[in-house]
Amino acid sequence: MTMLLHRARLLDLRTGRPGDPCDILLSGGRIDSIRPSLPRPSTVQAPVIDLDGRLVIPGLWDEHVHTEQWALASRRVEVSQTASPAEILRTIADHLATLTGPADGEIIQGFGLRASRWPANPSAADLDAVSGRWPVAIVSADLHSTWCNTAALQRLGIPDRPGFLTEADSFAAQIKLAQVPTRSLDMWLDECCRRVAARGVVGIGDMEFSSDVDVWLAREQAGRCPMRVQVAVYPDRLDEAIGRGLATGQCAAEEPGSGPESLVAIGPLKIISDGSVSTRSAWCRQPYPGASGPEGSGVDAVPLAELESLIARATRAGIQPAVHAIGDLAVSTVLDAYQHCGVGGRLEHAQLVEDADLPRFAALGVTVSIQPAHLIDDRDVMDQVWGDLNVGSFRFRDMLDAGARLIMGSDAPVSPVDPWLAIRVAVERTGDQRPGWYPGQEITVSEALRASTHGVEAVAPGGRADLVALEDDPFGSHGEELASISSALTVVGGQVSHTTL
Repeated sequence: MTMLLHRARLLDLRTGRPGDPCDILLSGGRIDSIRPSLPRPSTVQAPVIDLDGRLVIPGLWDEHVHTEQWALASRRVEVSQTASPAEILRTIADHLATLTGPADGEIIQGFGLRASRWPANPSAADLDAVSGRWPVAIVSADLHSTWCNTAALQRLGIPDRPGFLTEADSFAAQIKLAQVPTRSLDMWLDECCRRVAARGVVGIGDMEFSSDVDVWLAREQAGRCPMRVQVAVYPDRLDEAIGRGLATGQCAAEEPGSGPESLVAIGPLKIISDGSVSTRSAWCRQPYPGASGPEGSGVDAVPLAELESLIARATRAGIQPAVHAIGDLAVSTVLDAYQHCGVGGRLEHAQLVEDADLPRFAALGVTVSIQPAHLIDDRDVMDQVWGDLNVGSFRFRDMLDAGARLIMGSDAPVSPVDPWLAIRVAVERTGDQRPGWYPGQEITVSEALRASTHGVEAVAPGGRADLVALEDDPFGSHGEELASISSALTVVGGQVSHTTL
């Protein structure tokens, strides 16, 4: 498809300076040329879109999304992240009171609890007391725990588990909870993707546990893939991926080049090495206050020898490792594994980082995948749990100053797919009316934008036609104004995915 963008102004992401008005010709999914003035395309069907001086930047990415959980969360009963178990039970009871019909249908699903500040984990019996005949499962905001009643445990095929599932048990339950009719899931996910196109999102990294490139290709063929998707592989399917010759960044289509470039590509190998702060399972050097026993300092989910083996095998096959590590001991251990293997990769989250580990990211060639909006939700929990030790939390400035490469995302549905919210939090260390948390770790708008554009720093001839025309100047915006920037036009592969023009 050919398209001419008229009277655009390219925004320099390094300096924040807008260029003079220009025309941008898109053709075949690429940027053909950029000149002060270009003739209208000779093809009658080729649209000419007048941007009227709007700023144009490379399309924005969310590098870490659990897509099926994101789609499901849009349909789940929302419970407050600050609610107590008693308050959540009232919310569920109120919702169930509105339902009619038999209870032998789908499990009633809730989303959003945060148990880290509760004195103890609730039981299935607690939820049974208000759920009656309905099977109910409530997934935590960080995805690392799931509260089920007895009927839901039976429906999920795990009647021998406690009502409050954590880590591997929770992930297994969520895979089963995601088994809704394909048509419904695809429709919900398509709605989510099209909605965030209005925020300028052109691509996501799909980190869903059960994601499959073939499923995404089928969605694309059905017209339900309005953005680029890099689909992660988990260790249980690594052999299959290697056997198929899949490699990170490779087009997922079996016969690339036979038509328009597919928007679906192979992502990294996702490995989960520890838990989360909200579940008190992030693996840390110090035990959690009041905790005891072998998991009092969190969870070491993957033994070091196994972690190194996975990293080495994936790298040899051309699949980039991406290892989840939130606690400081987990971060240090993952860096040790990369160092022992002599390879780079990605480290997801890096929420707690020790001074000694800061220069290791750059030295080892490890990219840090951060989710700034987690700061909004986790600051209260971390103040309660760690107190003064929080000086080591969300160290964006320190990591950049030490030479690390940052990329940004949301971990949706833990945080919303919203790059402008993430940029605001990274720049101001807050996402609400409270003052910045541990100021001094802010990064600049320029740095945050460059961490959000998938390594593309400029709109230039030959590049992919993944562009966003903005309604406001991010370099002149602050607070809620910065977080609320929207797209007047979003283009992915030369196709319009969103427009208000």
